[in-house]
Amino acid sequence: MMGRSVTLPLPLVAAVLVALFISVSSDTLEILLSASFKHSTSITSSERTFPVALRRAAMTTTKSERFGLYANSSDWQSILPRGDGFFYHPDDGQHYLLAHYHNLHCLRSLRHYLNIAMVSNPDYKFNTMDKSHVDHCLIYLRQIALCNADVTLEPASHKQITPDGKVAETVTGVGITHQCTDWSQIWEYMEDNFEKYKDTYED
Repeated sequence: MMGRSVTLPLPLVAAVLVALFISVSSDTLEILLSASFKHSTSITSSERTFPVALRRAAMTTTKSERFGLYANSSDWQSILPRGDGFFYHPDDGQHYLLAHYHNLHCLRSLRHYLNIAMVSNPDYKFNTMDKSHVDHCLIYLRQIALCNADVTLEPASHKQITPDGKVAETVTGVGITHQCTDWSQIWEYMEDNFEKYKDTYED
């Protein structure tokens, strides 16, 4: 057990490989994290910023099974707001995917695929799209983790018995407080934005 993700309640190594796996049994929209809008989007790079001044928040990581490998899938389905992470930008009339929710989508996807491979259907044969999705999300999450480098100090305060019977001091990250962007404020904006501009989405 090495580190922990600030957004996850379980050890990072388990949680990161627990979550990039969800869309295979969902529909194609879920797999590709795409959406249909009532206009064409021609912008090829992000020319706008999130239109809200965000507060800071503190998160103390906890040991919880709610978003782990064996958690209820409905919990994982609930981590994206309406619009699946897309929002309508009032400044230019375009839809954008918020990177924060792209991260969570990838984590949710990892958990889905890993749950299939280790729990529900170990004999399942993953197809090319499944493998490409996993590959994309691993690459993407690594880059986002680098961009959002968290310098919170995590002590090696957990003792664990190794397979050869030795006692090792390991890092779980549980109980450590991190300084974060207020994710609840983002969620509130996304829900309000969807409600206000829901007629810009295809049914």
